[in-house]
Parts: sequence; C-alpha cells; structure tokens
Amino acid sequence: MKYLVTINDQPLTVEISEQAGELQIMVDGKPMSSSVVTDQEHHRLLMLLDSRSFDAEVYRSNGATSVLLAGREFPCIVEDERLVSIHRQAGLITTGHDTEVKAPMPGLIVRLLKNIGDTVTKGESLLIVEAMKMENELKSPISGKVKEVHIQVGRPVDKGQLLITLSGHDQEIL
Repeated sequence: MKYLVTINDQPLTVEISEQAGELQIMVDGKPMSSSVVTDQEHHRLLMLLDSRSFDAEVYRSNGATSVLLAGREFPCIVEDERLVSIHRQAGLITTGHDTEVKAPMPGLIVRLLKNIGDTVTKGESLLIVEAMKMENELKSPISGKVKEVHIQVGRPVDKGQLLITLSGHDQEIL
C-alpha cells in the first residue's frame, strides 16, 4: 500500500508491502531495511530502519495524528493513495496543512457564508452554489481557518474551479 505522509510540511511517499513474510518499506522510492514490533494496541513501535533503532509512540488528539520520537512530537498527516484519489475526485486537494475546496459542478455563487480568517468546524457550511435551479451547500471537509476566498457572490464558477483554501489539519487520517 502506498501512503502520502506529511511531517512538518514535508511530503513523503511511503510504500509498505510484505514479501515472503518480511515487511518491505520504501520512502520516496528508496528501499529501507526494516523490522517493526508493535504493542497490542499498535500505539507503540519499536523499529529498526536501515540499522537505526527507533522507539516511537503514535497517537491521535483532536483529530490529528502525532508521532512521539526521542522526546519530540511530530504532527503528521497520513493518507493512503485511495483517499487522495477520492479527495481529487471530490474537488478536495490536500497540500500539507491546506485544503482546497473546488466546485463540484458548474454554477453560480449565491452566498458566501465564511470569510478570510473565519474559524470553521468540519461539516460547517462555507458557501452556496446554485446549479440547475437548486441551491447546493458546500461544507468544510476539515476544522481550521479560511485562508483564502477565490470567488465572489453573483459570479459563475466552472466545475473544478478553486473556491476556498482552508488551513488546518483535521483531514481524514488513517
């Protein structure tokens, strides 16, 4: 399985597979020799990666995933390639801690419910697009803040057009 991992705004591609009973790990196309042991709840990991030993703890808090390694906390976003594909299809492109909300259909912007700097919660309405004489409410896929508004009320939009950029890190995390 291929995962897209973002740590400190640095994107990594991590591919994990099993061959002949052994875990195979590739990070950004580079193979790594590995051995991983987890506790029963899979929160604590003892890892040997390229002859270096790591003792890590993985936990979730407020919808975000973090790794505690050598006494330091590293917030992470982990998405499998299927989830990234679904985000693209739905018009949600996750880039680091920003999420771009795009028009799912052509239409007319009839109401803007949030402005730059506003705090939003996951599922909260952002704007209303009229398409085929129906009003469609577009909701926030994450909790965070409105970083940029790329549209104006009364203006038409095309399918896939960038509407709003949100910053935050409450994406669907594995």
